[in-house]
Amino acid sequence: MSEEYAAAAEFYDLMATPYVASVEPTLTAMLADVDTIVGPVLDIGAGTGLSTMLVADAVPDARIIAVEPAPAMRAVLLSRLAVRKDLRERITVLPTGFLDTELPTHCSAVVALGVIGHFDAATRPRVWHALAAALGPDGAAVVEIQRPGRVEVSPERRYTQARAGLLRYEGWSRAEPVDAESLVWHMTYRTYRDDHLLQEVVARHRVWPADADRLARESRAAGLTLASADPATGLLRFTKHP
Repeated sequence: MSEEYAAAAEFYDLMATPYVASVEPTLTAMLADVDTIVGPVLDIGAGTGLSTMLVADAVPDARIIAVEPAPAMRAVLLSRLAVRKDLRERITVLPTGFLDTELPTHCSAVVALGVIGHFDAATRPRVWHALAAALGPDGAAVVEIQRPGRVEVSPERRYTQARAGLLRYEGWSRAEPVDAESLVWHMTYRTYRDDHLLQEVVARHRVWPADADRLARESRAAGLTLASADPATGLLRFTKHP
């Protein structure tokens, strides 16, 4: 997975701006009652730190542990911290994969945006049990469904574009099923000056989609309950069984 994101890291933040704007209000609401006295907030698959910054703003008194295995993505995250002394004192960045990380216990919350689909059905029980083990008794886990939540063809489309200086950037995506359980996303990033193509980079990510009902069933076996869901953003909020 780390190598898959090496090509995307250059463009990730420019392309993700609309996404961040769309999920921020819902994520903030789902973290509104987090008791930071219990423990830190765990940000799984922190990427370039966009989700980490959302958590830092939503829960301004929380300590945050960000887990990100991809060096290229992590470099951007650490660059954010380098210029923000206030955040450097609050945020710890762990350079390992989620299931290879010694996680803290009694976390006040766990956030996993764009993560669950990277684990196949055979591995997800380990993920759910690790999430449940990390949460304190009254903690909450916010997990994002990776659209479309099922295996289907997704024709190529331009999903976003952005400008920086004299250049225009476009992000294109398409998905092709691999088998009944998984598909491959083909992400293409193009850089233009006027109408002249300067650069084209392609990244591929294999994912195992699952919808809210399936994730709710899987999480129950680990002692978690789906407490709320936001269909517009695909964010699901889980709590521990009482």
